[in-house]
Amino acid sequence: MLFIYVGAFPPYSDINIHKLIRRLIAEGFVEVIGKQTLENFILDCSLELARGYHLLLVELNQQTMFSRNEFRVHSCWQHFCKKEASKIKFLHVLQSWDDDMKDQRRLCAHSNSLFAFKQVYDSVNIDCASIIRSLLCLGPYHQYPMSIHAMDFKLMRVLDALTVRFYHIPVEILKLVCLKYISLTYNKELPVSISNLFQLQSLIIKPDICIKRRGTVSYMPVGIWNMQELQHIEGYGLNLPTPNSNATLNKVSTLFGVSAKSCTREILKKIPNLERLYIQMEWKPYDDEDDNNSLSSLGYISEELQNLVVLNYSVENPHMEYESTIPLSMFPSSLTVLYLSGFGCPWKHINDICSLLPNLLKLELQHYAFRGPLWDIESECFLKLKTLVIGDTDLVQWRAQHGSLPSLKLLSIQHCYKLKQLDWTRDPPMVTTTAIELFECNPLAVASAKQLRPKFSLQFVGTLPFEL
Repeated sequence: MLFIYVGAFPPYSDINIHKLIRRLIAEGFVEVIGKQTLENFILDCSLELARGYHLLLVELNQQTMFSRNEFRVHSCWQHFCKKEASKIKFLHVLQSWDDDMKDQRRLCAHSNSLFAFKQVYDSVNIDCASIIRSLLCLGPYHQYPMSIHAMDFKLMRVLDALTVRFYHIPVEILKLVCLKYISLTYNKELPVSISNLFQLQSLIIKPDICIKRRGTVSYMPVGIWNMQELQHIEGYGLNLPTPNSNATLNKVSTLFGVSAKSCTREILKKIPNLERLYIQMEWKPYDDEDDNNSLSSLGYISEELQNLVVLNYSVENPHMEYESTIPLSMFPSSLTVLYLSGFGCPWKHINDICSLLPNLLKLELQHYAFRGPLWDIESECFLKLKTLVIGDTDLVQWRAQHGSLPSLKLLSIQHCYKLKQLDWTRDPPMVTTTAIELFECNPLAVASAKQLRPKFSLQFVGTLPFEL
């Protein structure tokens, strides 16, 4: 099933495995088996198809500037896979307006404009609308609005139209009560009637452009607290409203694209099982009292979210005039992945943070998340860390003291033009082989890194524009 399903995606294009998993869950194709996560289950099946049968291309390497991260059907099998899916009435990829869609249960288009043709609309309504389970618009993104005719999809579970821009959400979509997965590009606030989709598991709303009136904050409808099946919420620029009832979203595991206004204690108590939290904040060219206190309002994260494993906090258009401090109470000890961007805090604060995160496996610091000429990693810090990525900082010297980073497999430093020295005190021999990646850094940093190679078990991935 997995091989046929992914074969309908555009050839030579990588598939987002997280979105794929959510679609498969919405269709009812996969269920939790014991303690194994769905993501690991899909990866195991994919690796079996890739290595055992050479049907898929799966390369999920460490996140470096030079590694491949691909997941797609092998080009030799793409045509066969698509043809077989259509033959057994599992999924049909529209090629033209006069395609035969009789009794197809899933429709996919690599050219989204096909759904705007009246001939296609009439054919779908007559031949398969009553049994359609999924409608996938997987073609290139259209900058301008494109109409998709409302069709009678009573049994539809998946609507993926993220590459289609909507001015208004059709009323017919809000009547699809069987819908479990919906992704749209839409600039306005969600209609109140979105709560009618009571079986919805994944809600993904992305704006085409982000233009906001000064002093306004966009929120999702308060009725979202009644959507008890929700598991995944992506509301770029949309915040969770303050609940007005005792309802909780116990199944929500991912919250993406909200601001600090969605992280009040009252709201976090209502999503206690959150595992992945992605916060976006934007510094504005004017003073706002609420924004000045945005960091301090995050202090309840570690107290209320005991299952959080991934925390991503990004500040867009960072303002570096004043020194900021990140509250330590926003980092629960359960974290395994931490991404920070745009804070401009002194490097000494990251050592305080690491003391609270014994289980951290990946740390990524981008766009002046921290600043200053020296980062001195203290002894016994980051004992389980496997991946460390540093990008776009004014760092001059990076120093790791004895006993720190014993498990590190990848050190990637990108666009750090002032960096001159790498100093890592490490006792050989080490079991872990560490790959050091320098991308567009000062030549002095390259020379300093070369001196580490004969002393320790190090492998250079590469550096641009300076080759090792």
